[in-house]
Amino acid sequence: MNYPQRIIGLVLDTIFPVVCLGCGLFLTKNRKSYLCKSCLRLIPIKKNLECIGCKVKSPLGKTCANCQNWSLDHLFVVSDYKNRVLEKMIKAFKYRFVVDLAKSIYPLVKRYVRFLVKEKHFNILVDNPLIIPVPLHYRRFNWRGFNQAEIIAEIIANITNLRTENTVLSKQSTSIPQAEISTKSERLENMGNQFRISTNKKIEGRTIILVDDVCTTGATLNECARILKQVGVKKVIGFVIARG
Repeated sequence: MNYPQRIIGLVLDTIFPVVCLGCGLFLTKNRKSYLCKSCLRLIPIKKNLECIGCKVKSPLGKTCANCQNWSLDHLFVVSDYKNRVLEKMIKAFKYRFVVDLAKSIYPLVKRYVRFLVKEKHFNILVDNPLIIPVPLHYRRFNWRGFNQAEIIAEIIANITNLRTENTVLSKQSTSIPQAEISTKSERLENMGNQFRISTNKKIEGRTIILVDDVCTTGATLNECARILKQVGVKKVIGFVIARG
């Protein structure tokens, strides 16, 4: 038993107690989780898969025939942003920089992947897809200290034993944060020409799992998918924690 570490932990629990984001329970035994097991179980996985463009029910979240102008081929959404606990978790993760919430995101993603495999019969390993996170502009990355999409991508990679590549996509200019734009058309326009492809990455003919934290209108995912398709990517599957 590491007594000095245990003593330090007890001191930190006393001075800086961590409480569950859902119910306010003091988390003295696992201070890095930020969600108790009971509240984590209250977050349901999203079992209705839908088209990214019109949100109609769609097999495996495939982009429907009426939305073929969209570049994304499929959209997987782990849970619903309307869930109170999930909304708190994502906001704390993204805006309060609580990186340790990745420990709570991991079992949620694992449960969703299991659902895709067992209930939807989706083989996530087909074509040995490459996992790519939606990038941040370097100034925003330096300000935040991390890219939440990269952390989620690593979680998916750990669960599936697939490989991540964080340098295929880059964001070239700062734009108004999508969360600050209310209309779908303005969000789509705001994303125009924001991303670039690293020319030394061999992704032609690959299937890509494109990862972000939240999808609202889908403008960011679609713009990334569009430029990936321009360099010969075969298929782009969006994977997000929630849809707003």
